[in-house]
Amino acid sequence: MKTTVLCIGDANIDVILRTRFPPRGKQVVISDYQVYGGGCATNFALACSRLGASVRLIGKIGKDHWGAFLIEKLRKNKVDVSEMVISKYVKTGVTFAIIEDEERSFITFRGGNASLSIQDIPLKKLMANIVHIPSFFLVESLRPHYAKLMKLARSRGAIVSFDTGWDPFGLWRKTPHLLRTIQSTDVFLPNLDEARRITGRISEGPKKLARRLLTMGPKIVCIKMGCRGSVVAEGTRVYRIPAFSVETVDSTGAGDVYNAAFMLAYFKTRDVLRSARFASAAAAISVTGPGWERYPSRSDVNGFLRTHGYAPVDL
Repeated sequence: MKTTVLCIGDANIDVILRTRFPPRGKQVVISDYQVYGGGCATNFALACSRLGASVRLIGKIGKDHWGAFLIEKLRKNKVDVSEMVISKYVKTGVTFAIIEDEERSFITFRGGNASLSIQDIPLKKLMANIVHIPSFFLVESLRPHYAKLMKLARSRGAIVSFDTGWDPFGLWRKTPHLLRTIQSTDVFLPNLDEARRITGRISEGPKKLARRLLTMGPKIVCIKMGCRGSVVAEGTRVYRIPAFSVETVDSTGAGDVYNAAFMLAYFKTRDVLRSARFASAAAAISVTGPGWERYPSRSDVNGFLRTHGYAPVDL
């Protein structure tokens, strides 16, 4: 039987530009650009679907060209979008991802993401094996209700995961409801910069950060570090998992692929080390191509693991 997944949060369009920032008042010319679906919740949903799960996505988009584009792509990738809110009163969110020497910078118009609210969530249907609610700082209207949604999902048997994403407003732990939300989740999945800002320990190493975050309430903490791998902590155990060496084409969304792969593997195995290795392999594959095109299947990831001498994970 397929693992069931419910994702709640941001849905938008990613416009990917490979260029340097132009000097103020100047212009640069690029040879191409790509347009994909995006948003942490949406990326997670699509990654889970590619890995073989049965996935529902709840988000808010505009009744516009970009919204129609996004719905079409998600349906083609077997993501259930029947509970998406499509409104004529908002625009679909858009993020411009500017990639320069493999470093990514983002310019985001939140659109409907900012007004997604608790009234948009069918609470009677808030059930799945895994419930993932990311992008705390971008989904502003829903922010006060993250903890409530998590507790309700957990009471119905779900494993709940949370990834704050980056805080474009720079408030971090001063943002109301953040610490209560972290306390309410089962699995917390920040990257290293986010973990440092949330804890206020800007120079602390990832293993100490993981232990510190565990004291805030989650059962498991995964800290993602890109090409430096990841650290995963559960109870008294802390593991450092090296990244796989691949040629990077586009790392946009790789963290969401890691999150999706980790949660699906952990739901089946309850083994954080195997799950983190599976997630690292999935993320490595995802960066070898642009956007959603390279999000891997289960067989892709297990084949990759075998070639690197590791046992496959049966999802």
